[in-house]
Amino acid sequence: MNTISRNGIEVHKGVTCLKVHIDKVDSSSVVYRVEGTPICQWDQHSRARIGAKFSDYCVSNEAQYALYTNVFKMMETDAAFCCRAIRALANIEVARATAKQKAEFNLMSRICSYKVEQTWDSLRGQMFRRLKFCEEEFIVGLHWLLKTELLLKTKYWENIKGFLPGCDIKEECDYSTDYYLSNMFGCLFASCGRWPAGTDYATFNKSCTNLSDLEEQLNLVIPGGSNE
Repeated sequence: MNTISRNGIEVHKGVTCLKVHIDKVDSSSVVYRVEGTPICQWDQHSRARIGAKFSDYCVSNEAQYALYTNVFKMMETDAAFCCRAIRALANIEVARATAKQKAEFNLMSRICSYKVEQTWDSLRGQMFRRLKFCEEEFIVGLHWLLKTELLLKTKYWENIKGFLPGCDIKEECDYSTDYYLSNMFGCLFASCGRWPAGTDYATFNKSCTNLSDLEEQLNLVIPGGSNE
């Protein structure tokens, strides 16, 4: 099951409803549209400033939500939790319907869409970071799907072949060292196992994004690193 629909509320598992459309590609930049993604992913993605321009941001008027895979699985397996979640979302929809400022009732899991115009150099920098499974699952899924769409629908393979997770270029897990301002934050999640890790300690003892979940939800085969 990838969707739970009850009482006018529609909840999607992870990135199952994510779509990326390539609008225009040339030697300098790519224009693409993102649909079926939660507001939290837009908030994270739109922080990219150098070489990226975001536009046409639109929040769904329908009661559509995308939840983290683990949260969705809790709704599948715990009927009481599922009922409480649906009831809470339904109450929010009632309040949102009569609110003058509807944005005040937009949860970060609510579905949205937007458009991006981005240079190849900017994309390469984003792929370096956002293809890594130590990143959050919505933005990781977006960048793997975007890379796949570019490979399938454009002729700029020389540019795309450089789109790799930073750890593939370094040939080591750089998760904990990436967060040099806070080593404690760098140890929140375990290494995904793509490359040998420099630490065995992790608060949550698992990677932030699960590779097999992402492959299943996006219907992709994602190449692995040396440790896999």
